[in-house]
Amino acid sequence: MKSKAFSLWTIGVLGLMVAGCSDTHLIGATNVSKQDLGTSAHDVNIYKLNNLVCDPMGNSGSLGLGYGLKAELFYTNGTNYDAVQDYMDHGTKAEFDLFYSALNVPTRAFSLGFPTETGVMVKDDQGNDLVEYFGLRFNTHFQLGEADEPGVYEFAVLSDDGTIIRVRDGEGTARELVANDGDHPTRMGCSTSTLYVDHNSLIPMEIDYYQGPRYHISLVPLWRKVDEQRQAEPLCGRQGNSLFFDSTNNSKPQQAYLDLMNRGWKVWEPENFRLPAGAGFNPCVEGEMPLITEFTVIDSLDGEITVSWTTDIPSTAQVRIVDLGTGQETVTDSDNVLRTSHSQVIRGLVPGNEYSLQGISISDSYGKARSEEVFLVPLYN
Repeated sequence: MKSKAFSLWTIGVLGLMVAGCSDTHLIGATNVSKQDLGTSAHDVNIYKLNNLVCDPMGNSGSLGLGYGLKAELFYTNGTNYDAVQDYMDHGTKAEFDLFYSALNVPTRAFSLGFPTETGVMVKDDQGNDLVEYFGLRFNTHFQLGEADEPGVYEFAVLSDDGTIIRVRDGEGTARELVANDGDHPTRMGCSTSTLYVDHNSLIPMEIDYYQGPRYHISLVPLWRKVDEQRQAEPLCGRQGNSLFFDSTNNSKPQQAYLDLMNRGWKVWEPENFRLPAGAGFNPCVEGEMPLITEFTVIDSLDGEITVSWTTDIPSTAQVRIVDLGTGQETVTDSDNVLRTSHSQVIRGLVPGNEYSLQGISISDSYGKARSEEVFLVPLYN
């Protein structure tokens, strides 16, 4: 992504990426474009890109706005617990929105952490990237895919470290389906009960997972249909970082995993995850992405900065603001009106601070685009 820097003497066409000053809440923005090509079907202010983490473990590409899992992230600042509930009870909840298209993480090293959609890493209170000592609580509704057969199913999970899968009944009461808790290399945990699932079923599920000490992670939920010839799975309770996958060779499936597939086990597919109604929509879908051009900023020298750009398809407008001195990041509110000509007036920047600015546009199908990055030191407030 390109960036530009402008001399303070070049007044009138300055590009800006606005970031919060010490009083970030004082920054304000007003949409000033008169064009109106409709209203976005989804409120883009609910999940702003600087607060949004999409598929940090891979498997990107949700089937649609109504599919996927919403997750909560907890961290313990280096304290290790050996039970997933302890991460929820004693950890600090990260104030970010996490969405996953699916869960299929074969054994591998994990060092990428949790980047937001603007490229900023989620950190613990000591400023460390979260690659260990964290817990995740996923919420979704499990359903059959088009090709899945109705029937009675058993469930399992391959995970490093602990995982507990629960289902909720019509009264909201949770029941443990799979228990695979504790510190361990990739281990297969199996259900002790079964579920009947048909094409009318929409089963609320909660999946709790934690990662203790680095480096390996895995999280692969499995299921298989129960039939009269079913025998107990011999690999239940077996564990080893190289038993199911070779983490040193692109997570290549090993014979134990291939044997599971031959015995009828399947990985949960993206179509099996229906987003809970309370989540609204999955903002991590990859819709038609707008093309941003003609990105400019005008400093009127009276405390107002006008940021303008165009897009090739109707989309919303927000401005990402970063204070380069403090690193504080702000994304302005959108009026959720779809336009191809965009303009916002920014107020409240601190004179003398250096800022970086990008325009953000999101199409009605939730394709997301950011403009080139531009820098400015405002002269007046």
